[in-house]
Amino acid sequence: MTTTQSEASDRFGEVTAEFRSQRASLLKAPPGAARPCGVELVAALTDLTFAFIGSIAARHAWAPGWALLATGGTGRHELCPGSDVDLLLLHPKKVAEAEVARFGETLWYPLWDVGLSVAPGVHTVETAVELGEREVLSALSWMDAEHVAGDQTTSDRFIRSAGASRRQHANRQTADLIELTRARHERMGDVAFLLGPDLRDGHGGLRDLLVLRWVSSAGKADFLALQERDPAELSDERDTLLGVRAELHRTTTRPHDVLALQEQDGVASSLSLSDADVLLGQVSAAARTIAWCCDETLRRVDARLHRQRTYRLSYRSRLTADIAVDRGELVISDSADLSDPSLSLRVGAAAALHSLPISRGALRSLAEFAPMMPDPWPDRARQALVALLGAGEATIDVFEALDRHELMQRVLPEWKTVRCKPQRNAYHRFTVDRHLVVAARNASDLVRSVARPDLLLVGTWLHDIGKGYPGDHTEVGVVLMQDIARRIGFAANEVATLIALVEHHLLLPETATRRDLSDPSVIQNVARQVGDVDTLHLLRALTEADSLATGPTAWSQWKGQLCNDLVHRVERVLAGHRPPEARLPDGPEAHAALAEVRGGMSISLQVGSDPSAPDLTVLTVAAVDRAGLFRALTGALAVNGVDVLGADVWTTDDGIALDVLRMTRRLGGETDWRRVERLMRGALDGTVDLRAELEKRAKSYQRSYERTDHIGAAPDVLVDDDIEELATVVEVRSPDMMGLLHRVASTLTTLGLDIRAAKVTTLGHEVVDSFSVVRVLPDGTRSKHSQFGPTNDEVRAALLAELSYERRQAPEPGSEPVR
Repeated sequence: MTTTQSEASDRFGEVTAEFRSQRASLLKAPPGAARPCGVELVAALTDLTFAFIGSIAARHAWAPGWALLATGGTGRHELCPGSDVDLLLLHPKKVAEAEVARFGETLWYPLWDVGLSVAPGVHTVETAVELGEREVLSALSWMDAEHVAGDQTTSDRFIRSAGASRRQHANRQTADLIELTRARHERMGDVAFLLGPDLRDGHGGLRDLLVLRWVSSAGKADFLALQERDPAELSDERDTLLGVRAELHRTTTRPHDVLALQEQDGVASSLSLSDADVLLGQVSAAARTIAWCCDETLRRVDARLHRQRTYRLSYRSRLTADIAVDRGELVISDSADLSDPSLSLRVGAAAALHSLPISRGALRSLAEFAPMMPDPWPDRARQALVALLGAGEATIDVFEALDRHELMQRVLPEWKTVRCKPQRNAYHRFTVDRHLVVAARNASDLVRSVARPDLLLVGTWLHDIGKGYPGDHTEVGVVLMQDIARRIGFAANEVATLIALVEHHLLLPETATRRDLSDPSVIQNVARQVGDVDTLHLLRALTEADSLATGPTAWSQWKGQLCNDLVHRVERVLAGHRPPEARLPDGPEAHAALAEVRGGMSISLQVGSDPSAPDLTVLTVAAVDRAGLFRALTGALAVNGVDVLGADVWTTDDGIALDVLRMTRRLGGETDWRRVERLMRGALDGTVDLRAELEKRAKSYQRSYERTDHIGAAPDVLVDDDIEELATVVEVRSPDMMGLLHRVASTLTTLGLDIRAAKVTTLGHEVVDSFSVVRVLPDGTRSKHSQFGPTNDEVRAALLAELSYERRQAPEPGSEPVR
């Protein structure tokens, strides 16, 4: 302990002990009527902290020219349990640096000693103001400066000078702030629609409120962009987000601001909410208001700053009889019939097609007068909906503007059930409503690949509409679509197609990634459900649009290739041909591997790439067929940190097993293929224990790996003889864990099952591994039927026992999950 620390401990021991006790009592109080929570916790914690800082400051001798101020969130009285305490120490110009440092240390050490995260600044009035002139974020912090202790006249002089500087440099600094804000939005994403939002820095988060305050106080009347009810609304929404942030800090005891999936139940309980869905609904609604005001304000301020129109249409242009453009905004003409039920959609379509914002006046008029859509819709309402959904990137912002004013609920009453509805799993990144809009936007890029673009856009927009209701969302969605499509005005055959898109929107991705496409029955089953080529192509486009809107793990070139292969095979069946027969791979790696084994090598590994998926590695392995081969291969790969995404397995007429695996390294880097081969050989001849090697890797390799509530989900196993004609399907759903694929393969091999094909899908932190297996008979022949080997129930029980054991033995958080 330094001398300064020792002095601080001696002088302030009683004060710091009391503060620690009071703060702990405040944060650790059990839930109940007497415990402050949310914004009440913020207020109580801020008052307590200010009182403590004041008591420390009061024990110092404050000479003229010395002052202590709270700035930033501290000055705004928005201290959450994990917030930084922003303080600014001002001192006279002609003071020795050593004296300033010593005086500051006696202030900061007692605060650090009690665990406060103090972010101190030490300046003269002049250098602080100059810093604010250079850096807009410092100027933003100075905007909330409040005197705490010392020379009040010095504090007042700084606050006046900082304010004058802010007004003098308003144009430049506001432009800088707008640029920084938009970059932050792009980096952090939307608080309203992400399932793990950043409450402070996300689009629609607490920092956006600070940006709006800056704009409204920038000093010129035409910058005062907050209008009508905005200040009151934003105060309510500020309380919502600030209260959630405070409880997030309290429940996690960490100063992070991302409301992660695994934290949501605890925060909801701390706020006395019924469940996490209610919590996320409140966060989403609050953030939508903040984001809307921020976007609309910055757009208008940015246009004024640049003194130029950023639109190509004339200053006052009429688009239709009732829709016009005025000063870069889309407006409704005075002669417009506000009782026209199609007007909202026509305004939205025009705004999206011309990439124009809808004026506040137009939105207010529509919100006040627009009627519910009749049954059936007018033709031009349907046409406008298709135009809006097909407008590309502009669709998202326009849709949000209409939805924020609750206009989409008048267009489609069922929309209310999915609005702001979270999807609480690690696979999805958006709320249901934003997911559907983004999927429709993605579908607009694919309209040329289908015969009916209108059906693609509407079907994609509504494919998950059933998620707003109890029960299986697909089954519910089919029922809803039957009425919705008829109401919109589609013909009977078009209604049938839209119903098929909802009913089968998961058919292609699940079949392509989980089933053996060389099995004719699999292809025939898809063809039977799809019915015709036009619907097949619509489903292919919907699959891509839906996957891209789901999350980063939901679509890849490899998955696209699998879907395209499935579509090609189904097209042949729909054209009256038999599915193409399974053939051995015809690439150079397969030829080389087979040649080496036929030439006397027991194992040959050939590494290549897939031209359609250059981000993946393709490993072709040939070996004399024997029990445990796939188990040895997957174990060797797992030990080397390789993540297997899919596998196809063949056996040649002369008894050579040929396995083709598509894979990636989850953590990057190079793979030592010679080591993979050595481990594989050792596992086959019994000199290497792969399970021990995997356990050693799990203990030695520490890596950041966040758990979610899915990590605790129980594994499940499906064993079914009816899905494929040639094999039994074994489907394993489990939280991801070290060497999972190898452990499943080991269990299947021990049971005497031969793996014909394997498909692996990662859904966030959960995986779905599907295996096509046959039973190996004593004479070496293979059969699908369970009377020749373990029953399906026995297979399921053995896998569940293995996975449950592995769950109990799972590595601690921080371990790397390699499959």
